Amino acid sequence: MDKIKIVIIGGPTAGGKSEIAVRAAKLIGGEVISCDSMQIYKGMDIGTAKITTEEMQGVPHYMIDIADPKQEFSVYNFSEMAEKIIKDVSSRGKIPVIVGGTGLYVESLIYPLSFIAEKDDDVRARLYDEYERLGADHLYERLKQLDPDDAEKIHPNNVKRLLRALEIYEISGKTKTECAERVPNPAYDVGIFIINPPREELYAKIDARVEKMFSDGITDEVAGLLKNGADWNDQSMQAIGYKEFRPYFENAVPLDGVKEAIKRNTRRYAKRQVTWFKRYSNAKWYGSSEKNKMLDDIKTFAERKNDE
Repeated sequence: MDKIKIVIIGGPTAGGKSEIAVRAAKLIGGEVISCDSMQIYKGMDIGTAKITTEEMQGVPHYMIDIADPKQEFSVYNFSEMAEKIIKDVSSRGKIPVIVGGTGLYVESLIYPLSFIAEKDDDVRARLYDEYERLGADHLYERLKQLDPDDAEKIHPNNVKRLLRALEIYEISGKTKTECAERVPNPAYDVGIFIINPPREELYAKIDARVEKMFSDGITDEVAGLLKNGADWNDQSMQAIGYKEFRPYFENAVPLDGVKEAIKRNTRRYAKRQVTWFKRYSNAKWYGSSEKNKMLDDIKTFAERKNDE
């Protein structure tokens, strides 16, 4: 059985991925699947720089506006839904174009994680009871003994991740590190294309995007989310562009302080995104002046036989 050919367009936020994805989809007969952990949420449009209907230019887009801001949404939820869409798009003779900067979402498609589907409410409840009785330090010390590599990645006070790591071990008998071995998805022939503007140019684009967010009414958008029941502790409200508003709404910082915090945090996030995509040795990288070359290479990949 032939592998499903998929195009992945990655890179830092504000780097121009969405525009390239639309152009690529029109060029190769593709449909776009968003790989952004915050554009899944309804009503969070300005702060996530969500693509507009006009910008889509008639190209079908998926995995946008599929969750309520109060809803928890995991990597497993994403991969399960996205893989069904990939199969559907491919079955109609179209090429799935995956676009976005959420590295773990990309990873879940290229290297399916063996542990992400495993959950056990009883085990989780027992571990949580133990946390309440003995504290996070006690559980963290246990994790350090079981899986020192994963423990290094988790802050001792990050209870959610701490409990999850221990839950995985109790369910599978393997540590999270052991479970997360990267085995390529055998169902896909993957082409990875990264747009990465020069840093100064990217930072200028980030600053301009944040300024536009404020002129477009991001403050009112956040106020509306809170009015409709969103809470600062919700997963959705942890997004850059939203979480920075908390001290403003608590009368602790002025609006200019919020704006600068969003710019700073977005720049840091962009840097982390670039670092993440460097893990893919088969990825092709392009500067902002190389978009036409990038599109040519995507077309060549789409037209060649699988794994040539």
